[in-house]
Amino acid sequence: MLIRLSIYSFLVAITISCNNTENLSKQKLLGEWELITENSARNKLTNFPFGIGFTPDSVEFFDGFVEEVMDSITGKDNYQYFGNFTPYKIQSDSIYIKNVLDDSWSYWSSFVKVEQDTLILTGKDSTELKYVRIHYNLSESPEFDQIIHSTTGCYGSCPMMDISVNQDVSLLFQGEGYTNVLGFFGGRLTKSQTEYIFNKFRKANISNLDNNYEVGHTDDTEITTTFIKEGRIIKTISDYGMAGPKELIWAYVPISGVYEQVALDSIPNDEPFYPKLHYYTFLKDSLILSLKKSESFYLWTELRDSQTVDTSFMATYELGFRRNYTYWGPDPNEKRQHERKLRKVDTDGRYFSFHFENDVTVTYDLGYDFVDKNFDRKDFRKPESWEL
Repeated sequence: MLIRLSIYSFLVAITISCNNTENLSKQKLLGEWELITENSARNKLTNFPFGIGFTPDSVEFFDGFVEEVMDSITGKDNYQYFGNFTPYKIQSDSIYIKNVLDDSWSYWSSFVKVEQDTLILTGKDSTELKYVRIHYNLSESPEFDQIIHSTTGCYGSCPMMDISVNQDVSLLFQGEGYTNVLGFFGGRLTKSQTEYIFNKFRKANISNLDNNYEVGHTDDTEITTTFIKEGRIIKTISDYGMAGPKELIWAYVPISGVYEQVALDSIPNDEPFYPKLHYYTFLKDSLILSLKKSESFYLWTELRDSQTVDTSFMATYELGFRRNYTYWGPDPNEKRQHERKLRKVDTDGRYFSFHFENDVTVTYDLGYDFVDKNFDRKDFRKPESWEL
């Protein structure tokens, strides 16, 4: 009995010691880290800057978990998103993570050094990778209550989508091409999903970001993100080729993939009318206000929430549709058709009358002037020939 008790006590002591060692290691890891090792800071699959974050139970990979899948319509490869988090555990000096596809555990890295703001790890090839701790002050970031995120095509199979995430956890989504669902959908996020997405953009601190970023080559995707506060656009960021700062690029991942994480309900294509591969434009006095893709989808979400009315008004703008000229190749959603053929759209900024063939007119009342609320006169300009 004494021998068995001694062995039992020894095993308990080892277990406690191992647990204490793991907890101590996890305490040192807690927080977010940016990879700064030269030539290793970009994920080869996504070309994203690489960063990780540790909680007591999970590790977050800022570039997300994706798997290549074949698009059933085009036959091209695109990607299935599986979130950003996975459980991890520490054994001795090694970190093991759970595979998000099959729940198996695998070795990821080993500790070389971990101090307050420096983390050095080695992988299977023994290459040392240096990380530095990231510090954020979210109190300096402006507040917003709705995010609209849109992506165009490219020379390849870049996802073409529009997605609106609201602080009230509602979601609206349009898949135009190279997304796992095509068409219009609505859904509901969890509170934690919503806060995670919003905090990602808060960490980017949009007040300090430029309105435009672009790479020096052609045929890439354009990403536009619009931020709404109390029903008004406070900022739109256009990013051609993901040239923006790392925090902004990291924020793209969960918002562009969240539609794959929730149950979606289909929305009819023409409620309200919104042509694929086009954006809204306002024409007045030979000048044009050309909305960014995310701004255009924001207007669509506002029209969708509006009442249809039977009223007359003095039109001051003609609402047009600018074609998406970012390269996207053959129509990746050729099955989508409109129920009616549109003749024109008149608007005074508040009322929007869609005039269809066979004398059918549908008028929406926003309850406010969309143009005056969100734009200035200086935002109007002379149109290019291809915009008319």
